[in-house]
Amino acid sequence: MRVFPSLRSYYDTYVRDISIVFLLILPLTICNAMSIFVGHALNFSNFPSVAKQFFDFSNMLIGVYPTVLCLISTYYLSSKHSVNPMVVTPYALAMFVTISLANGLVSGQNGLPNNPLVAILTSGVAAASCVSFRLYPLNPLRVDFVSSLYKQVAHFFGFLLLTMAFSELTRAVISYFDKYRDLLMIDPLTFDGGVVYLFILGALGSVGINGHNFLFRVKQQLFEDTQLNLSAWEAGEASLNILGQGFYDAFLSIGGSGNTLSLLCCILLFSKDRRHTALALSALPLVIFNINELLLFGLPIVFNPILIVPFILVPILSFVTVYGVMSLGWVNPVSTIVDWMTPPFLSGYIATQDSVGGVLLQVVVVALGVIVYRPFYLLYAGNSGIDDKALIRKSEIENSTMKSFLGDVNNSMGSYINMHEVSQRVSRMLSNGEFVMFYQPQVHLNDPEHLSFESLVRYKDEHGKLHPPTFVADFQQLRAMWHLDTMVIDLVLSDMKTFPLEKGCKIGVNVSADTISNPSVVDYITDRLAHYQLPATALEIEVTEEAILDDHTHIARNIAALQEMGVTVAIDDFGSGYASFPHLLKFNFDKVKLDRSLLLNVQEERGQNLYQLLAKISEVTGCEIVAEGVETLAEKQFVKGCDIEICQGYYFAKPLPLEEAVCWTLSADEMAPEVK
Repeated sequence: MRVFPSLRSYYDTYVRDISIVFLLILPLTICNAMSIFVGHALNFSNFPSVAKQFFDFSNMLIGVYPTVLCLISTYYLSSKHSVNPMVVTPYALAMFVTISLANGLVSGQNGLPNNPLVAILTSGVAAASCVSFRLYPLNPLRVDFVSSLYKQVAHFFGFLLLTMAFSELTRAVISYFDKYRDLLMIDPLTFDGGVVYLFILGALGSVGINGHNFLFRVKQQLFEDTQLNLSAWEAGEASLNILGQGFYDAFLSIGGSGNTLSLLCCILLFSKDRRHTALALSALPLVIFNINELLLFGLPIVFNPILIVPFILVPILSFVTVYGVMSLGWVNPVSTIVDWMTPPFLSGYIATQDSVGGVLLQVVVVALGVIVYRPFYLLYAGNSGIDDKALIRKSEIENSTMKSFLGDVNNSMGSYINMHEVSQRVSRMLSNGEFVMFYQPQVHLNDPEHLSFESLVRYKDEHGKLHPPTFVADFQQLRAMWHLDTMVIDLVLSDMKTFPLEKGCKIGVNVSADTISNPSVVDYITDRLAHYQLPATALEIEVTEEAILDDHTHIARNIAALQEMGVTVAIDDFGSGYASFPHLLKFNFDKVKLDRSLLLNVQEERGQNLYQLLAKISEVTGCEIVAEGVETLAEKQFVKGCDIEICQGYYFAKPLPLEEAVCWTLSADEMAPEVK
């Protein structure tokens, strides 16, 4: 029972949105249709040289269409998954061009790739590849530029190997279908062959592929056989075949492929959606000349599972109807190959030897098409009136995919612009000014000789102005916390030589989720301690609760390895809102630092009881307890009453520059009475 919701979700998430991609390049398809129309009009008016220019322009638009489709599809899929399209586009184009050139899927006129289905599939594969590895645009000013460069080079090389594999797969698929097509021996001059011929044309058209190109040899043979039959009939040497090129053009492409004149009439007669009605009225001048791109991509029909059904079915039903009527002799068979742009009803009159019966037969075909299209269109538009939760509601049409897609695009563009600004800010910080460390003492209420500090990073710009650590969010957004943390660790270890480590002084360093879960963090800290010739026991790593929500396996392994070295590991901001107590069961911390937010509630009895309860954690876990954020005498006295011995906060000292922090250690003995 869960299969259908998942299919519907997939359709809403991707397939329906892909149809919007076709809509976004609708101007290109309409211009192509108009170019063909103007070209034929100029030919009819005896201006062949000017007409040729319009036909050449049409060929150019047809040539670039699949490439544009690939680019737009790539942009859509990238923005859908919040990956920068600038990263994905080279992948998609490389695969699209490679597969097309290797398998001859190019235009014979301009050599450009000409298969829309391959364009969509390659954009999907490229987007999936980049989404899986979360690649980002290269920025030479970023701290991780070199590593990102080599990462993307390796990824792109692997993608090229994948492209080669897909190219071979495409070759095999084409060979299979060529063999199948030859074995099938489609003969549109027979009843069965005609049904198969129309089904393939409709199926291919429903996914944006020109079926006449795919069945070029069949269509060419159909045209030649029709001409031979007409010549023999005119010479009195043969009877006139019912099936022929003129039969298909005059009765099975009324309004364009799929007999879309019926759909246009259906919309005008039954639609309650003003946008659909406006679309139909706009398409009417083109549909009169059998140009249906506006409906095909504007409604859309392509990649629309609902409207694809009548799009394929109506021509087949029309085929059976027209064939039957002509076989019974009620209407004259088609005696000429009518130009495909000849308007409906006029084409029926000309094709059937200037017979009104041909016009009436086209009216019947259009009416049957309206009957078939109607339930499917109403289902698509949500106007059927059937009370079924599975039907598409009017609200879904109002909140169309176009709106959500363009909203996603705008949001994505905003995030990319913001990311660029963040990158520029971080780059300026790394190029100008410097990062400096401040140190906030942790005071032992009963042992003034106990010395420990928490290190806090600050930024000093080129003008000497000190900035708070708001820039940490920029590093997080750039996924560069490893680089910030390792830089901070180096700065702290460099400063630690000036502290009285021989007296047991410890310095704490905050690390992020990226760093504490990084398999290289233990080796890095080991290497830097050796470089600065510092004892591991003098270093304390502070991990926030948020950091240990991600990868328990790597974090537990790293914590155990650090503790084995002699490094103290503390959990910072305990009780700040995450799942605190399970962390104490999963990880063997040496120290627990109670978050400042817990002290804000001690004015109430419930807040006092909670704080007193948390203060007893040390009795269960054996961890040292540190009260963070102690800012008043009353808070200090309350914390001391909870039997917490170590405090940190503005009541004792603000974060101090290195020189002042060292002086603070020298005056710790003098401060003992005040501390107590």
